[in-house]
Amino acid sequence: MARFLSGRILLLVCLASLALSQEASEAPIEVPSHSVQSLLSRKVPPVYPPLARQARIQGTVVLKVVITKSGDIGTLRLVSGHPVLAPAAIEAVKQWKYRPYLSNGEPVEVTTNVQIDFSLAGNPPTGTVGDTPGVPAEIIGKGTGGLPRVSETVMRGQRTQKIDPVYPSTALQTGIEGFVLLNVRIDKDGNVADVTLVSGHPLLVQAAMDAVKQWKYQPYLLNGAPTEVETTVHLRFDLSGGGNVVEPEAVMTELAPAISADTSGPALHKRVRISQGVAMALVADQVQPEYPPEAREQHIQGNVLLQVIIGKEGNVENVQLISGHPLLAPAASDAVKQWTYRPYLLNGEPVEVQTQVLVNFTLVN
Repeated sequence: MARFLSGRILLLVCLASLALSQEASEAPIEVPSHSVQSLLSRKVPPVYPPLARQARIQGTVVLKVVITKSGDIGTLRLVSGHPVLAPAAIEAVKQWKYRPYLSNGEPVEVTTNVQIDFSLAGNPPTGTVGDTPGVPAEIIGKGTGGLPRVSETVMRGQRTQKIDPVYPSTALQTGIEGFVLLNVRIDKDGNVADVTLVSGHPLLVQAAMDAVKQWKYQPYLLNGAPTEVETTVHLRFDLSGGGNVVEPEAVMTELAPAISADTSGPALHKRVRISQGVAMALVADQVQPEYPPEAREQHIQGNVLLQVIIGKEGNVENVQLISGHPLLAPAASDAVKQWTYRPYLLNGEPVEVQTQVLVNFTLVN
């Protein structure tokens, strides 16, 4: 009996090992986008989102897709792209169809990137959507001197060494936090050859640049050859926890809702919540805050984040503080109360909206 049981256990172990080996061998093959471009048999163009059209939002959405042996879209994941544009790209690509990709004469499952470009042209704007044959989807444009510009998400995956910035003590003491955006050139060996500032607080910039200059990457291969490329690096200096520096996840794969209904009010009262980017595109008149003398004397700088309700006519009806230094917040609130926006339209009708406004206070010597 014991011999019989041991034989059955051995058989089960063998079957399990065989199943695992088959599963591993059937993992999707990574192929460049241009290798499957010619196999595309049905392409459903995305519908340009009305919200994006209204706010004149353009840009590129990059998706990571798995194409099954039969040529259908199996799974799909957002790599990068504006949250207002991404859902339309995802819904369209889900319906795409390919001819089977063959390896040694047999259809196999593959994974690749798909790039969707949303662009507005004319007045009123009309949307055109397309991809670029022969160019890997992670290349989102050209940088300085015509170098390929690779998406930040893709280059994060190539990174082999990361040095975290040290939060500057002066910024900690004066309560300064915020984003630093850098343009980075990476040479053929994967070294950071150059770092230039795009935006960021002066007291935070140097720490960010000093750290990023020490980062290392796997060489980026284009047509099999190491290539010099450019990319972007976002760093967020956050005072929580005593001072942290992080790379915001939203730049990678998070897809926050672009618009949602606020049902907290009366049944007949309609209000929608929109992103900061969409709201800023609608600003008609922006009043700059006055720097509080007391804050200036104490060398206090930083960001003030406000929650704002905008009426149907585009006037600011309510402002509430979310975060910011107590000496800076009143000036920010007083200024934003005077802002005016173009009415936000939903199904052609103006509606009340809720959004956030970020006001930055910086001392200039």
